[in-house]
Amino acid sequence: MSAPSPNGRFSRVFSESDEIRILRFLIRATKPLSPPITTIGTPTINRLVERLNHRFTPSQINDKLRRLRDKFRKHVNNKYLVKTHHDRRLYKLSRRIWGKKKAPKKADKLRGAEPVESGEGDGDLEKYPYLVAEFSRVLPDNEVWKERLKGLEESKLRKMDQEWVLLKVEEAKLVAQKAELVHRQILEIMG
Repeated sequence: MSAPSPNGRFSRVFSESDEIRILRFLIRATKPLSPPITTIGTPTINRLVERLNHRFTPSQINDKLRRLRDKFRKHVNNKYLVKTHHDRRLYKLSRRIWGKKKAPKKADKLRGAEPVESGEGDGDLEKYPYLVAEFSRVLPDNEVWKERLKGLEESKLRKMDQEWVLLKVEEAKLVAQKAELVHRQILEIMG
């Protein structure tokens, strides 16, 4: 939402951090409800006004929520619009409020879904913690790699995860060698 400034241009009423705070508050306030949240009641809006130290009116917050929801819907329809780091954060938070509720993975297992060994993967990346940890560290705001990994064969994923395990073991050995070298040289220096 923008307001005209003295020079005739529009300035932002809500900062980027205000937008994030609004969405985080809504996630906490609507936690007992399952997404998508269709309406947000007056008591929730009033608590949000208080949380933001009465800097905004309820109508400004309602308008901002409508704009954030519309922006989320545009991002759902065209993921290429999610360009900036702030847009990615807004998208992730908005998805928890207005996104479709996903079926839990464990429910699929209870229904007797068989894991796929070849072709499409089963999508359970929890079996490959080292692989997922490294990609999460290198590409923290990019979800594309997760979807691609879910499509790989289980044997390929297992091999990739094992490669990371072996690399971690080598790293641990190097750290131990470094610590031993430092220890030895400190003893030499100190006499």
